Amino acid sequence: MRKRLQMVERARTPSFRDSPLPTIFLQRDPFRSAKAAATRELRERGIYALSDGREFVAHAVFRGGYVFYTPEDWQVFGRHAYESTVDGHLHWNGRREQWRTQEDLIDTSRTALPRSRSNA
Repeated sequence: MRKRLQMVERARTPSFRDSPLPTIFLQRDPFRSAKAAATRELRERGIYALSDGREFVAHAVFRGGYVFYTPEDWQVFGRHAYESTVDGHLHWNGRREQWRTQEDLIDTSRTALPRSRSNA
């Protein structure tokens, strides 16, 4: 009788495959480091200005960070002017600049139009 009771108990216990844990885990956002979480999230196609008056369109890249285009280059699929690292430092031609996304970019509250190859 005891052996039969143990078999019934084992049959009722859900296996790992029946657990909602894998589904919940897969639906979570990708892991972000504390350093990346501390950086400022910029608006996609948001127009940001530096203190010297130059304006740039922000575009997020898959590796983390952003690339920044002049508004003119954004419309004609030109080369980006700056890129940022995940920690927010701006780089130009591989060299680190004095500017940082967190402290130096001013949101103009404007958004660039989406680019379209058919409109180029």
